[in-house]
Amino acid sequence: MNHRTQSFPRTIVLLVGLGLFLTACDEAEPGGAFEESTALGDDAQSRSGHFPGGPPIRSCNLSYTPPSTFPPIDPVGLLGTEASECTAATANSPCAPHLVYAPAPTVEREPLVVFLPGTNMEPAQHVDMLRTAASSGYRTIGLSYDNTTNPIDACGTELDCADDCLGKMREEVVRGVTNISTNVEVDRGDSVVNRLYRVLEHLDTIDPNGGWADYYIPATGNINAGDIVWENIILSGFSQGAATAAYISRAKSVHGLFLLDGAMLEVCDDGSEFVPASWLTTGVDASAGRPKYGVMHDQGLGLTNTPMSWDAMGLGSSLHDLDCAPGASCDVQDTLVPSTASKTSHAPPPGGCSEHESMAKDGCLPTDVAGTSAATTTDDARLFRTYARRLCFACDSATCP
Repeated sequence: MNHRTQSFPRTIVLLVGLGLFLTACDEAEPGGAFEESTALGDDAQSRSGHFPGGPPIRSCNLSYTPPSTFPPIDPVGLLGTEASECTAATANSPCAPHLVYAPAPTVEREPLVVFLPGTNMEPAQHVDMLRTAASSGYRTIGLSYDNTTNPIDACGTELDCADDCLGKMREEVVRGVTNISTNVEVDRGDSVVNRLYRVLEHLDTIDPNGGWADYYIPATGNINAGDIVWENIILSGFSQGAATAAYISRAKSVHGLFLLDGAMLEVCDDGSEFVPASWLTTGVDASAGRPKYGVMHDQGLGLTNTPMSWDAMGLGSSLHDLDCAPGASCDVQDTLVPSTASKTSHAPPPGGCSEHESMAKDGCLPTDVAGTSAATTTDDARLFRTYARRLCFACDSATCP
């Protein structure tokens, strides 16, 4: 728990040496995962559709509208009979509090944004991201869950496609069902599904007119994925949290998906070359056609193609460069339809932040492409408008005209 420095940038460099980012793969066959339940709620079919001819050009409010804040919510206090690593609340994952924000009534939108922090990170390290989502009109939950094992490191050389090491690890993190993976052990009470259900149930109790009932189905006994109304949820995450969000979206039809510098290394070895991880190429993509966006740091590699795992998720094969001019963003027009996959090469601000952390960690978000200083307010971050625009378009045009 004390070792909090992520090894993600080092891993990128090693895998690029293997050629993973040099060429985008052919479009993968649809896939699916966790088989507990297929129930998505009564409106599952009505909400799953493609933008006709692509997303329409529409105006998004990119000014910062301060949201209201709920007191931090202790996940340990919400546990039912589920097993958990946590016996009491702490400041560290997986026992850290959930953070919840509600948008101002003037900008409120129907979907819920659920943000999943990266490895060994807590919602409290992503306050600016949570405020950005809430300012964009969404009820927003920064979810505390067991993210203490890095799947990329844990799988190590166990990348045989037939073993699906990464997929099994993602599933155990999502479901908390033991023995799915031999590389991680997540108690049911610390899983994404259980933690999300319990905090929604709690919010519905303390704020009965807050609309929280739209996002879960009351259940008894063990909580499973079918008890969450994924169709009404925009999933987002950073690093490991992004990969976990992508994994869920493969199995359940989510309203939208927004990935921040994660899920780029979901690959396996088929015996002759690296290809998208097995969980990305098995079964049916339940969120095919839903709005999906990703923003990654280039890490100085000069990439033009999306990582093959992003391509397999439906994020396209080419990267949009956000750094069109020094100190400027290419995404400056309010009516611009955002590119599905984008990259930046901005420098992190002083103070020891990594390029990876500069994409989503509080105190590490730069104010300009040169990384002159760290943002001191949410909307002072260089990519605030870029993120807000993608969150705007992550809500489909039928729900958010």
